[in-house]
Amino acid sequence: MADGSDVFQTYEKEYSALHDAITLKINSEIATAPTPDQKKRLINQTNRELEEADEIISQMEMELSSLPAPVKSKLQPRVKSFKDEIKKAKKDLGKHNNLSDRDQLLGGIGGSSNSHLVEMDHRGNDQRSKMLQGTERLQEGSRRLEEAKRLAMETENTGIETLGHLNQQREQILRTRDRLTVADSFITKSQGVLKGMHDTMMANKWLTYGIIGALILLILIVVYFKWLA
Repeated sequence: MADGSDVFQTYEKEYSALHDAITLKINSEIATAPTPDQKKRLINQTNRELEEADEIISQMEMELSSLPAPVKSKLQPRVKSFKDEIKKAKKDLGKHNNLSDRDQLLGGIGGSSNSHLVEMDHRGNDQRSKMLQGTERLQEGSRRLEEAKRLAMETENTGIETLGHLNQQREQILRTRDRLTVADSFITKSQGVLKGMHDTMMANKWLTYGIIGALILLILIVVYFKWLA
């Protein structure tokens, strides 16, 4: 991928959607809530969403650790900017929280018991849902780590096997070179033997010519003396 892994891009999309929802609540919905209870409920919901955003950023960092160095160095500044955004959102939400506490103190506690019970029930359900989502993300992260470990082991085994093949080929090349060296020495010796045989043949040839010449000369001498007699 040009901008990182598919998993990282999925986390980034989840974060962007969650950050947009958080920004909307902080900048608009909390400030315009009609009652202190509704404002408090929105603040609690935004707190949970901020915690979920922190978890997504942690998953991004875990995913970065499994990416190649060039891609990792390119994506790290983006993750840092996400952290800065969440840090600022927490600071802005803290201001709303302080105002909400003050409004609740000024508005008294009449009629708030039932709303608190409902809020606690919603909070418990949200926390359970959040825990399940966190568990699923951890399981997914563990699965990806196991998959990366398996791929690394397969790559290592392939490398070892390739090195073994290269070593065998090297030994074959060395043996072939030794055979060629021996064959070359045999060829050199054969050339010497052939040259010696050629020299011997030439010597025998000239010797034969000499013997024939001597015989012819001897015959001529015999004929000459016989003719004179």
